[in-house]
Amino acid sequence: MTVVRAHKESLSAIVVAAGNSTRFGRDKLFSSFAGRPLICTTLEAICSVPIRKLVLVCRPQDRLRMEKCVARAILPHRVQVLLAIGGSTRSESVRNGLNVLVDDGVLGDDWILVHDGDRPAVGRGLLRRLIAARDTGEVVIPVLTLSDSLRRVSSEGTRVVNRTGMVAVQTPQLCKVSTLKSAYEQCPEGAVFTDEAALIESHGGKVATVHGDVQNIKVTVPEDLRIARMAFDTRLRTIVGFGYDVHRFETGRPLMLGGVRIASDVGLAGTSDADVVLHAAMDAVLGCAGAGDIGSMFPSSDAQYIGIDSAILLERVMMNRLVRRLRIVMVDITIVAERPRLSIYQETMRRRVARLFGVQPKNVNVKVTGNDTIGWIGRGEGIAALCVVTAVRPA
Repeated sequence: MTVVRAHKESLSAIVVAAGNSTRFGRDKLFSSFAGRPLICTTLEAICSVPIRKLVLVCRPQDRLRMEKCVARAILPHRVQVLLAIGGSTRSESVRNGLNVLVDDGVLGDDWILVHDGDRPAVGRGLLRRLIAARDTGEVVIPVLTLSDSLRRVSSEGTRVVNRTGMVAVQTPQLCKVSTLKSAYEQCPEGAVFTDEAALIESHGGKVATVHGDVQNIKVTVPEDLRIARMAFDTRLRTIVGFGYDVHRFETGRPLMLGGVRIASDVGLAGTSDADVVLHAAMDAVLGCAGAGDIGSMFPSSDAQYIGIDSAILLERVMMNRLVRRLRIVMVDITIVAERPRLSIYQETMRRRVARLFGVQPKNVNVKVTGNDTIGWIGRGEGIAALCVVTAVRPA
């Protein structure tokens, strides 16, 4: 007997990023936002709900840059990202994205979120409200009640517009794939619609609304970018990680500290190159991310780590899925050593650590101190390092 399994509806998304940014003055989607191009944050935000497939619609000349942005975005492994080429209007761009989804096997009963690429601060709460209201209309849109007075401006002057019942419409907008596909198939050639709600409504579809989000600002002019950054930052949580490591001196080995080779007649004993500074730094950032420690990530019992450059290990740590969610704010390192003299290397170490963490040198501080001749470090038998990493991540 053949068992037919019922199709379980799934959620997909189209992110429209094919505009020319004329009013912004430059490519706003590649402007710095949370330490990376703005579009990265938008993609991450829309995927904070269970998206299965995501189509990023872009200009043909932006395709390679967008592919790099997708690689930099911290997206769940479940999400399949596809690229589509935009059209001359927003309607054409959405249609192109929809066609890619349908060609890739997305079914008519599946739901789709259509979102503007220049709205990076969309919150999970709004996304959940849309999904919860998915059966209330052919398209569900977020709206905000207008609080400012309205006037219509013309060549003849201005006149008051009654704002009663007026709302501002945002994205993302939620509808069934079959509903959007049918609306496009019935759409007259050359017709232009500002959003999915207008398109679906023009063919008799019911528009349902949910309360929008004032922080879900659309970045149109440079001032909007500043406001969007402020909105996004209110959703970040500051976290601190601490790392500590210590190694004894050993002859016949080079001395590596902070990824820099130090002139010395002795090195440090350890499985790897025993870079005590980078080891402390790795444990600190892993602590921030709640991702364990270097002992479990790189066990000394594993022969592949014998003599390995600790800078390579730090690069692997920074690629960890949990670590990639962090935005590093500050790396503060203290080296405790009686010998050799390290003050002349502080700036070099600072710059090297900054490169490894992918931050500006101003976000790294390296301090050197002694142990006042107390204990085996005070007797010059080894070196210890302490590191505090401050970072932010989505709450």
